[in-house]
Amino acid sequence: MAMQNDNLSMYDELRQMKSDYEYLKADMDKQMIINRQLMEMVLRNKVRVLDSNRRTTIVSVSAAILITLVASYIKGLDMCLAGMIAVFYVLVLIGYVLIYHKLGKIEYGTDNILSTVTKLRNFKRNYMIVNTASWVLVISLMCFIFPEIYNTFRIPERGIAAITFMSIAVLAGICIQYFTDRKVLRACDSIISHLKDRP
Repeated sequence: MAMQNDNLSMYDELRQMKSDYEYLKADMDKQMIINRQLMEMVLRNKVRVLDSNRRTTIVSVSAAILITLVASYIKGLDMCLAGMIAVFYVLVLIGYVLIYHKLGKIEYGTDNILSTVTKLRNFKRNYMIVNTASWVLVISLMCFIFPEIYNTFRIPERGIAAITFMSIAVLAGICIQYFTDRKVLRACDSIISHLKDRP
């Protein structure tokens, strides 16, 4: 009788252990699903940063090309100067279109994580190259434009004021671009980190 009671007690303990194990497993599975959903949400937000930057850059650079050409026609801006500015914007536009095209679409559920991480790292490198080249071109263009602007005014003070205004605009552009670039590059790092941590 005592042996039968021991067997029943052991059976109850095993059943309780099995029940605890199943409960713990269900809880862990639920936690893994929640973690995965959180990672997907974070990743989607970071991918939106890249998509937003791509759209904003393409629209703003295209608008800048149009404004330059319209201003040169309406205001009688020197066609050589207007052409140089337009070519600069076209080169920037081509650079951005190419790097975003090479990046392609980033998805959380992608099977080839290594390929996606490699594409993101290449995108970061290319993004910095395009931006650096853009600012080198801007500075070169300003060195050519400033004397032209100065010479268009009969009163030297107005020429100096126009150059000062353009210099402030360029500095403001550098600051805005710096914070935009930092946001884009951090988004890339965050996506890479999340993809590596994918269960």
